[in-house]
Amino acid sequence: MINIIFSIVLASISIGQVNIFEIDGIFSSAHSRAISRHIEEFNYQKSDLLVVQYSSKQFNSEQLQRFNEEIFKQEFFTALWVGPYKVNVEFDTLESFDFVGFTPGVRIVNVDFDKEIEAKFCSLNDCNFAENTILVSNSEGIYEGYIIVGSIGAFLENLSSENFTSNLTNESIKLNLTNNLSSNQIQFIKPSLIERFYISITNPVFTYLFFVLGFALVGLELFAIGPGLMAFIGGGLILFSSMPFEEFGINYFGIGLFIIAFLIYIKILSRGYFSFLGVAAFVLLFLSSLLMFNDYEVNVNPISLALVSFGLATFYFIAIPTVIRSRLTTDTSAMTSFEGSKVKIIKILDNHTVLAELDGLEIRLDTMEDKQYKVNEEHIIKEEEGNLTI
Repeated sequence: MINIIFSIVLASISIGQVNIFEIDGIFSSAHSRAISRHIEEFNYQKSDLLVVQYSSKQFNSEQLQRFNEEIFKQEFFTALWVGPYKVNVEFDTLESFDFVGFTPGVRIVNVDFDKEIEAKFCSLNDCNFAENTILVSNSEGIYEGYIIVGSIGAFLENLSSENFTSNLTNESIKLNLTNNLSSNQIQFIKPSLIERFYISITNPVFTYLFFVLGFALVGLELFAIGPGLMAFIGGGLILFSSMPFEEFGINYFGIGLFIIAFLIYIKILSRGYFSFLGVAAFVLLFLSSLLMFNDYEVNVNPISLALVSFGLATFYFIAIPTVIRSRLTTDTSAMTSFEGSKVKIIKILDNHTVLAELDGLEIRLDTMEDKQYKVNEEHIIKEEEGNLTI
């Protein structure tokens, strides 16, 4: 990092530029690319300070390790403030920065305790040796090697108030941030718009939601053929939602099970009525979601997956038939081609509809209210006010 040998304790360093890089959402390759690009483009000098505001609740271990290595090898000053949310942070990440701060309630995970770490953290904070975690205390203040404050502004003010020992060089350093704080020279940096979009879809709930919605729109296009816009949007959702699959370890057997559930939904829509097969499709869809995210690197709430599965079932059995009926009533050319054809009833669905067979094709037909119908009876199809009846 900073490899300068002093014969006396360094009293003060005036910081040239302070940049704050914000990390939120699930830590992924997008964050690693963004921080690397920023460091390369900004061309930091040794007297500059990069502050990382870390509020990522979950992370990809491999990408976080790359991030730690990228920060560790820099020659300018680096600081990490974990907040403003009570999130988990890897202990190895703390050791990659010169200066570290926390908001109260942060949990440090994967801690390999030794006497030095115990002396530094465990007298004030709650150390759980069984789980290798440290729960940061609610007592705000300046402590040996770290600061506990509720905001990043307070962290920067405390950082310039007295000498601090760098966690990387063990040098006693005082950062002079007076000019930076008073002249509003601090810049806040975020990943690019495309990178933030990728970060948003790494959330497994949104990944699953966009993935199943994409297939639903493709299915809608199959039954309500139009200019292809819905299929185009659906294909885009499938493509974008599948981008994090490889990085976070999706289970492809779960995707295969999902495809089977999708085909069952299509079969149900082609028959035109709901049955126990619809319940089976819903159960299979939910099971496929659990299998898809079984080995996912970040935690997934199964209740959220169940709600998304239920929403998709609702879309299949309500939204799609509604669109189909709407298009049929505005375009009667398909219905008039059946008018006058002879059909045989194969199933009574309810008091108003039956399932009939026409040349091997099963179609759903409306019935007269004052007439009784039986299975295997033959009738002639009529068209009344845009509906097919017998």
